[in-house]
Amino acid sequence: MDESKVVIQMKDIVKKFGDFMANDHINLTVHKGEVHAILGENGAGKSTMMNVLCGLYKPTSGQIFINEKEVHFNSPKDAIDIGIGMVHQHF
Repeated sequence: MDESKVVIQMKDIVKKFGDFMANDHINLTVHKGEVHAILGENGAGKSTMMNVLCGLYKPTSGQIFINEKEVHFNSPKDAIDIGIGMVHQHF
């Protein structure tokens, strides 16, 4: 397994809802074989960041790379089609 390969990269992700900044230039890099835990207080932007990654929200700005290729999701189906899915905490 090539553990140095970057499989997910989020660069300078910004997500705004009106004037509210939910994610302020978030960066995340995940290498093949890694597992990450996203921790923070309520309202810290964890779910928003993951909703951007899984295609539920479009970022206000920033870039997402999957297997070193830039992607733009128009819906969660686009993310699912390339292997990105999310189990939400609220059903």
